[in-house]
Amino acid sequence: MRICFLGTQERLDYLRGFASPGVELDNMADFKGKASRPVSIESRVEEIELAGWIIERTIEAEKRGFDAVITGCFGDPGVDAAREMVRIPVIAPGEAALLTARMLSHHFSIISPLPGTVPIAREQTHKIGVSPYVASIRGFGVPVERIRDRDPKTIDDLVALGRKCVEEDGAELIVFACASMSLLTDMVEPRIGVTCINSVRLSLKTAEMLVGAGLRHSAVTFPTPAKLAHGVAA
Repeated sequence: MRICFLGTQERLDYLRGFASPGVELDNMADFKGKASRPVSIESRVEEIELAGWIIERTIEAEKRGFDAVITGCFGDPGVDAAREMVRIPVIAPGEAALLTARMLSHHFSIISPLPGTVPIAREQTHKIGVSPYVASIRGFGVPVERIRDRDPKTIDDLVALGRKCVEEDGAELIVFACASMSLLTDMVEPRIGVTCINSVRLSLKTAEMLVGAGLRHSAVTFPTPAKLAHGVAA
């Protein structure tokens, strides 16, 4: 099984430590496409910019024979459009995390990087259909690039906010609405005291499950664009 991870080498190396036997992971670092990727995703504008990058690389991954693609941003920009362009599974970290949160709990809280990203996370819960089960959505107030530094104070503050979600909002589980934040899960989950979802690791296992089960997204839900299907440039 060959899975393409659309993320950094550091995260690719991290994921390789959790891959099942026989699963090959690669991020196509050699591919030089036309689309650019923002340094971090903290707005709708940056999501739109990343979407083109995701779509371009998803198409390339299918051409190279990968069995599935894992996108690297919790907001899932470009995923639906990418699914229209390929027939291999395209895994959306946010979608996978939120649906799994509903399976594992009745009420869960979402921690998003900044106050400005809270509305984006709220929109995502409505789209995926889990909004009735969300206890709260709180902004962490720390930019993504600072979260990546793993400063001890940042980790302590994240633990404190997670505990507030549990004690004040009634959260039974925590979802980190940021891939960089998700990578802190093993450090903060024992201190928060409830299950916390690592969307990066979960995305890998979701890809393995779908490919192993012979499943892919519906061609009715995500049809090939009509112009492309008829050989006309979009």
